[in-house]
Amino acid sequence: MYTLRRCVLLLCAVASLSACTASYQQPRVELPQEFRLPQNEIVKIFERRVGRIAVMNQDGNILVMDQTGENVVQITRDANLRPRNGELLSYYLPVWSPDAKQIAMVELARRPIDNELHIELNPEAVLIQRGEESAVIEQTQDGPVVRRPDSETYIARRPERVVIERSDEDEGFLYSALYVASADGRQPLREVFVSRAHEIEYIDWSPNSDQIAFLTRHRTRQTVGLNLVGVHANTRVRRLWEGLSVAWHWHPDGQTMLARLGSARANADRLVLVDTIGEKITRLVSGSLAFQVPHFSPDGGYILLTEPLKGNRHQLVLADRNGKPVRTLVEFSGRMSFAWSPAGAKFAYVVHSDDDLPGGPLVVMDVNSGNRRVLSNKPVVAFFWSPDGQRIASFSRASATDIGPGFKGFDFTPPLDVPFMLLETINPEDGNVRGLFYFAPTRAFQRLVDEFDRYSRAVTIWSPDSRKLVFTLTFGDANGTRDFVLETEASGSINPRVIGNGPLAFWSPR
Repeated sequence: MYTLRRCVLLLCAVASLSACTASYQQPRVELPQEFRLPQNEIVKIFERRVGRIAVMNQDGNILVMDQTGENVVQITRDANLRPRNGELLSYYLPVWSPDAKQIAMVELARRPIDNELHIELNPEAVLIQRGEESAVIEQTQDGPVVRRPDSETYIARRPERVVIERSDEDEGFLYSALYVASADGRQPLREVFVSRAHEIEYIDWSPNSDQIAFLTRHRTRQTVGLNLVGVHANTRVRRLWEGLSVAWHWHPDGQTMLARLGSARANADRLVLVDTIGEKITRLVSGSLAFQVPHFSPDGGYILLTEPLKGNRHQLVLADRNGKPVRTLVEFSGRMSFAWSPAGAKFAYVVHSDDDLPGGPLVVMDVNSGNRRVLSNKPVVAFFWSPDGQRIASFSRASATDIGPGFKGFDFTPPLDVPFMLLETINPEDGNVRGLFYFAPTRAFQRLVDEFDRYSRAVTIWSPDSRKLVFTLTFGDANGTRDFVLETEASGSINPRVIGNGPLAFWSPR
């Protein structure tokens, strides 16, 4: 018997800032300047503001600002990342509503714990006291099976080794909560969900800004749940599904979801339609699905799904919204991440042939003509369509040795042995590529990249006019590092601008 434990990486990313030294440097720009205009105060005065940016600040609070880093609205004020004896409190994952009037966010509370670890060899017996939320996880041929324990206590006679972790109340976890705030900061935060047994990992607004779907993970059973709550007063939280894994996308009608439900049994995953009004689940496809996150076409009439072939091969199929195949698009080996263009009948995809080393060429395809274009042969690990569908922001794995002397973008790589990324913007029509940055992502941004096909359904790093980008990076040296929030022109024609400090930031949809 053992208990699985999962840390919240975003909180760790913020908490790590408290340990950073005050000695840090601004990121150093190394590039030819002949075609790039400097950011300065005059530019700030005359440039047109486009939307707003929600920032997970270095102190654990949520801020809203414009693209210049000014006109700051403090959404939360009570985060505490340096408690002496009290609770460690942080807010993270600020997600804009589609109408840009509200922001949903997660509050996480923990208690500082003693990290001392004791290992006892060959004890006579060990008494295990099971708590209210205890569960036994058995490894079977069909995968892990979770069941309730037979009794509240268990005596292990002469175990070979016992690991005793000294901690208070399960690693210091106290609770996680979901809050909704007005983006202008004029209304108090409203709590719509709180749990001492679940961590909130993902937030996704309905297209009409009336409901929030969110992903929870039970801390002991390690099951995940698809939950739904209205943002108006006196609405209850509904759990639509609970199981091994779940990923979904809203239909434009705001009442239906396309969801992929994961099972511990081999080849038993399901692609379903979820009626959020009647809470009815309709199965579309079952079996081996070679993608993680589904996606409706922009008009809601079509979906993409996969069908297994021989070996590790699959075929990608265009289907109507009820799962009826229309045509086969492409065959591939491995796992695919895809996203529809907001403009219509194109989608981009990456095939991950190695689960231990994600990434692959970035390809765009027209579902009507079947024409394909390889946009990048680099190991692309994440991509985000611009709102107008005219460009794609592509992130690929990189190292310091990849930065050649002729690179005309920006080098933000710190003198540390950390993973790097290359950010490029690509025109899907002609394949024109503009290399913008080499940089070391923050931990929170790395998590966004790792699950980009999920997060790209709910958040955006693009400005509403498709001209600018916001992202976060880590910069420093052996004496200390710090997280920076950067705003930049997608064309690379103007120097990037540091607008704040923090691990994560998202642009409003309008």
